[in-house]
Amino acid sequence: MPATQILVVDDDADIRENVRDILEDIGYEVDTAADGEAALRLIRNHHYDIALLDYIMPGINGLELYKQIRQLRPDIVAIMITAHFGLDCTHDAIDAGTWRVLSKPLDIGTLLLLIEQASQWPIVLVVDDDPAFCDNLWETLRLHEYRVDIANTESEGIEKAEQFVYQTAIVDLRLNQGDGRHVIEIVHRLRPDAKLLVVTGQRDEINSLPEGVKGLCHKPVDMDELLRLLQ
Repeated sequence: MPATQILVVDDDADIRENVRDILEDIGYEVDTAADGEAALRLIRNHHYDIALLDYIMPGINGLELYKQIRQLRPDIVAIMITAHFGLDCTHDAIDAGTWRVLSKPLDIGTLLLLIEQASQWPIVLVVDDDPAFCDNLWETLRLHEYRVDIANTESEGIEKAEQFVYQTAIVDLRLNQGDGRHVIEIVHRLRPDAKLLVVTGQRDEINSLPEGVKGLCHKPVDMDELLRLLQ
């Protein structure tokens, strides 16, 4: 299994390098960025599993940075780190979708435990052209310790399936731009051990599912049923 890729974003050079040294000594692969703009450039060009984000930085603060990261790479697990720890900070960060908030000075033991936990989460590719459904599914699965990547078109789904490794794909067969079956074919060919699930609003599709599909949910999706299929 490839090493977990971590991005550390902090305007304090000492903190960036200390955290990098500790994580690299353990075996993680680490990049660093001094501000939000540099972090976004890295995220556009590299794959990361986990991002450690300083809350207060010049320019884009950690909260706004994560909102942009979520648009680009919703599967990245974010841990916010702040010297201004409080209920408002924690609430805003968690509400935006970050997983945990840690206070400075950083408790390295707690950080390492969280990174180890997040690195074990299964990664799910969701291919669906309904943004509200994708957002709801992202929120639900995150609470059950899944990482979720999202594609809204056939071409985007195929591109992501070819670039990254997913343990599960949840695909709507009928997309406004393309055919979900083609995405399923690619995932099944590249990752024959991946679990393939279909969500659909079309009842007639139950008799013509692509090869490799292990389960089907009709829309509106019963999230409890979908979680049972995932597990």
